Formats: sequence, structure tokens, C-alpha cells
Amino acid sequence: MDQTLIFQHNFHFAGIDNGFAGFAKHIEGIKSTIHGGVQYLSYGPFTAADEQGNILGEFKAKDISLHAGISRELNERMSGGIQLQFVQSSLETYTATGLLMDVGITYRSENELTNYAFVIRGMGVQFSKYYEEAKAGKMPVDVQFGISKRIEHVPFRLTVLFHDLNRWDLDYDSPFKDDSSQGLDGTESKKQSSFGNSVDNFFRHVTFGGEFLIGKKENFMLRLGYDYRQHKELSVVNLRSLAGFSAGVGINVKSFILDYGFAVYHQAGSSKHLGIRVNLNDLKRKTIVD
Repeated sequence: MDQTLIFQHNFHFAGIDNGFAGFAKHIEGIKSTIHGGVQYLSYGPFTAADEQGNILGEFKAKDISLHAGISRELNERMSGGIQLQFVQSSLETYTATGLLMDVGITYRSENELTNYAFVIRGMGVQFSKYYEEAKAGKMPVDVQFGISKRIEHVPFRLTVLFHDLNRWDLDYDSPFKDDSSQGLDGTESKKQSSFGNSVDNFFRHVTFGGEFLIGKKENFMLRLGYDYRQHKELSVVNLRSLAGFSAGVGINVKSFILDYGFAVYHQAGSSKHLGIRVNLNDLKRKTIVD
């Protein structure tokens, strides 16, 4: 990650966009890697109106995060890091600010095929509220544990992420949920058992990902992902849906890694992702050689 520049942008539907730009550098003197960047989210234009419904114009809503962090190797297999984020949310003329902290630790197996990570995200405090009478916002604390496994002699990497471990019940109480025992076709439908509810809730904490590494130098990457919780919450009743599925490709071209991906949400559309990573050290070496 030394001397690495990263640019990413996500194109959502309904005029929503978000992106990220960051830089990382390794400092040998302190045997650590420092990084910093900015992340933004724009919700697009909204129609402004008064209590009677008279159109007054438009306003915008956006969020921005400025972050900086440091990580270092604790031993030959373990690394740890910490990141601070100054966050600001703006809605028309109302603004709220806060400070968040993420901490994490990773462990690499002896054969370097398996990586484990434990992360606590979103701890922090709120500095200012949208308005004085508003209640203080609840910090989005998210405890996560992830496993990445490269299968030996096979160009495939499997990733499993367990998120929101600090809160068990992730069931979304949809207003469209049919609590009656009768199905839409008039037949009696079976209510899910408590065991079934527990299994359903467990998988709402899990996200799966897979990456195929193609080519002799593995310069082409094909990626697939599935988010069970997103699928359950965004699927349309009585319609087949690919909500929760995502896919993408990555291409390593000399000093650049180009990424493209898309994620399916629901009938409203899907989001597109574009990213580029540049290793400035490789660029310098190639310039010297040339």
C-alpha cells in the first residue's frame, strides 16, 4: 500500500452519488503506514415546499467524511490499525457534525492463504445537531469479523463477513409484511418457526464474496457477492428479485488496477462502481527504466 492513490465513485439511481479519494504511504522510520482521504455522498436535488404545498425551489442534502489513520505490523502475522473520521451531514440549511473512530486487527495464517480480521467501526461522539431541540444522534457502531480464504492450487478467494455482531435482531419490520396466516392465493400459509426466524436473522449478519483470479499473473479478477439481508429487505413481494447480488471485474494494467462493479437493489435499478488504484512507486521505477 506504500505510495498508493485510490479513486472510487458509485453511481446510484435517483441522482444519488458517492465517492472516495485516498492516499497511503509507508514510513519506515516508525514501521507504520499512514493514510488519509475524503468520502462524500450526495443525495441529489430535493423539492422545497411550504406547509401548504407551494413549491419554493430546490435544496440539496449531502454527507462528507474526512479521515486519517495509521496501521502497523504487530508481528510477522498480525497487524493493527486505527482511523479517525470527522463527519458532517448537511440537509438544506441544517448541519450536524461528529467524530468517529474505527479500530481493527488482522491475522495472516502461516501459509498466507487465510486472513482473519476483527473491526469495530463507528464509535464516536456528535458535536453539533441539526437544530438545538433535536435528540443527539446514535453512533453507528458496527462490530465485524471477516475471513478471507485463498484455496490452495485454485485461483479463487472466498470471503465471508459477519457484521452488526453487537446487535442480534436485524429483522426489518416492513409495513408491507403480511402477518396473516392466509396467502395471496387464498390458501393457508405456514408461519415461520422460532428456529426459522433465528436462522433467517443469523444470515442477515452475513455477506458472501468470491473472487476468481484469471491469467498466469492473475491480472484479471472476476468478483461475485451476495448480501442476504439486502435481498430480504429490498425484494418486492411476490416477484423474483436479484436484490442483494453484486458482481464486478478488476484489471491489473502495469501500475494501475481498474475496478468496475454493479450491485442490484430492486426494481428501481442498480448501482455502478468505478475505481482506480495507482502505485506511484511502480510508476517511478518504470520511468527510471524507460
